[in-house]
Amino acid sequence: MPVEPMPTGEYRVIQQRQPDPQHPAPVPASPAGGLVGAFDYAEHERHAGQGGVVAAAAAAQAREASTWSIGDFRLLTMLIGMAVGSGIALTNDDKDKMIFVVVAALLGAASGEAFGFGLSRWAEVRAMHRIVKRRVWFAVLTVLVVAGGLMFTTPLLLPELEGAESLTERGIAISLLAIVGGLPSAATLAAVKQVAADPLPGTPGQQLDALLRLRRMCARMLSQLGILVLLVMGVNAAARTVGDELNPGVVIFSGVVASFVVGTMYAPTAATLRRRGQLYVERHFSLDQVPVGELIEAAENKGKLEKLLSLDQTTFGELKAGLVVLSPVVAGAVALMIQNMK
Repeated sequence: MPVEPMPTGEYRVIQQRQPDPQHPAPVPASPAGGLVGAFDYAEHERHAGQGGVVAAAAAAQAREASTWSIGDFRLLTMLIGMAVGSGIALTNDDKDKMIFVVVAALLGAASGEAFGFGLSRWAEVRAMHRIVKRRVWFAVLTVLVVAGGLMFTTPLLLPELEGAESLTERGIAISLLAIVGGLPSAATLAAVKQVAADPLPGTPGQQLDALLRLRRMCARMLSQLGILVLLVMGVNAAARTVGDELNPGVVIFSGVVASFVVGTMYAPTAATLRRRGQLYVERHFSLDQVPVGELIEAAENKGKLEKLLSLDQTTFGELKAGLVVLSPVVAGAVALMIQNMK
């Protein structure tokens, strides 16, 4: 039998505790199933036999730990985008092109960051729900058609100015860089729309957690896309100082085009999420059976929940909050249209 020494120099026998069949050891709780289980990243102990989303997430984390992290991938995409943006700007032979190069590099870095961020969110949504890829491809193709159509019709929509160009090869390349950076977000927003279109599984608490997570995810992607819109306008403004003379209306029009493309991505998803949230509130927080004395408190709690789910917002209001340049762009576009009509 095992023994251990004591301070007095004597030894004592160690009694090993045997498991009590009448009082088995507590079994650790398994992670939440359904939609919310896909989001449970705090689970550190997993059984080898667990299948489904948890096992897939554990395998993905193991592969990621053995290769590189998400931060490394984001850094790589940022550096690639910065190099591409700088390379496009450096094709200009003008000596005073430093501002243009710097802004183009910032746009490239933001585009690369948006690309990596969108891919991360895409993987997160795919872990939640089965995604019909042909619907995603249709949404992405729609974004490409809208963006390409508006970009190549720029000379037709802007007023003609003698000696000034409305569309250049560098402008097309810079626009394509921003579009490529936003494509993963477009695919992810289309996937979120599919998730919100179907009834959410799980308990009411799990459904609410999923709705809030989806809402936060969309808000973060909108913020990323808003930075791209701002930098697209900045690049066009900087391009007016180098090379061929550009139509001054290009700066405002580029913001209009970029904002419209982002709206094409975001509006269907925002409307579907808002509808799903409204159905959830009507089902679980109806005031029909609430006693009269508790109506005010229940109504206040319902209003707070509707605000959390952005049910008090419109799609344009969400776009205006996410795209900080939307209001000035709309005002500038109206002024440009009035000037063109004169």
